[in-house]
Amino acid sequence: MGDRKLSLEESPFSLEPPVYQGTLSRIGELEERVSLLRSRAVLSRSTLLKYYGEKRFEQVAASNALEGSTLSAGETELAILKGVTITGHDPAYVRDALALDKALRRLVEIAQIKNSPTDLEDLKELHAMILGDRLGAGIFRTQPVHISGSRHHPPETWKDIMTGMEAWEKWSERNRELAAPVRAIVLHAWLAHVHPFIDGNGRTSRAIGNLELVRAGYPPVIIKKKERSRYLDALGEADEGGNLQGFFEFMLEKMDGSLTGLERSACQEEGYDVVLEKLRQEQRRQLEIWLTQVKLLALTLTETLQKKLSFLDGKVSLKLYEDSLDLDEYLTLVQGQSASKSWSFILEIKIPSLRTITHLSWCGNRSANMFDHLQRTGGPALYWSVSNPEGYPRWVTASPQSPRYVEMTVLSENLSQWVVRERTGVIKKISPDQLIRDLVKDLLESSC
Repeated sequence: MGDRKLSLEESPFSLEPPVYQGTLSRIGELEERVSLLRSRAVLSRSTLLKYYGEKRFEQVAASNALEGSTLSAGETELAILKGVTITGHDPAYVRDALALDKALRRLVEIAQIKNSPTDLEDLKELHAMILGDRLGAGIFRTQPVHISGSRHHPPETWKDIMTGMEAWEKWSERNRELAAPVRAIVLHAWLAHVHPFIDGNGRTSRAIGNLELVRAGYPPVIIKKKERSRYLDALGEADEGGNLQGFFEFMLEKMDGSLTGLERSACQEEGYDVVLEKLRQEQRRQLEIWLTQVKLLALTLTETLQKKLSFLDGKVSLKLYEDSLDLDEYLTLVQGQSASKSWSFILEIKIPSLRTITHLSWCGNRSANMFDHLQRTGGPALYWSVSNPEGYPRWVTASPQSPRYVEMTVLSENLSQWVVRERTGVIKKISPDQLIRDLVKDLLESSC
């Protein structure tokens, strides 16, 4: 990042010093990867056109899906390119798809102006295109709004909104040299915080964030519907306490994933093959088996823990991340390659008079020992992290509070057994029932 610091001065947000330094390091790694891709000319025009062409409709469908749209990427493509009316869906969703696609194409044009920081004129233009002929397009609201599911109350009066948005614009101008990921994250979160429009704030915030990324040569970030809960939780933390740690962590993971996809497109040959497509269908089936087993584990573990704690007035909360792996991530793990962490579920155990312990189960590639034990078979595995009382990093993986089974996986050909690696390094096979009993014992002991 050179001398470009992660400046949050004059913004509503903050980062603790350890988080600040860790975030700087991650952003530096992303910038280096973007620089290598561009400078080594590995991105041919055909590769770029194909990559962005494929992502165009996924980006529109995903952003609208976060706001309730039911159109898939394929249906979105039909609506945009063919003008097809999609039966079984609200016609408003087709209208929203056309409007957002038009706005995102304009976004790419604006991004070509490299030395002009995003301002209120850009913001209002994009919002007007996203809302189309709806009331309030491109105009800051003059009445209060309520954000569904959030405790945050945005500014109510037009004067307060203008004060917030003028500060937003000044920050953008004064920090024009900041790294694109920082600008994208801060401008996105700040816009969502002020919520200056009657409608379309989420879509516009995501568009503004991607404008910053595309202007700097990054691929746009696509936030999938399955990630909606985590996305909104991270924004909620920023809204309520001004702490951007969770939102930085989430968005940097998404930027890493998008960049990995662009790198993969630059390195692989394209082409349809019916045999390969059949194999891909089998791979989808294998992925579904994995996701089902993880969900069953999480639900059974929660139910068993709650029964154990009922007489102590204890409570177990489960946050399950549905479809925590998509097919591309799953195939990366099957090939024995590393992929960014995919959160599977979070367990919070509360017992009166005792400390609250929060455990995160996440999915990654199998360890070298597990890989060798399974005769060099790649695939996903579950790992544990616990919340870090020191604050940064938020989650700690190597913790004595974690269950004894530090790595767990299951093979689709034998669902009657889990393969587990103990903290001591021992790898063995156990039944699902035995796995639950052992995990419950370890999790309860960690709360004492």
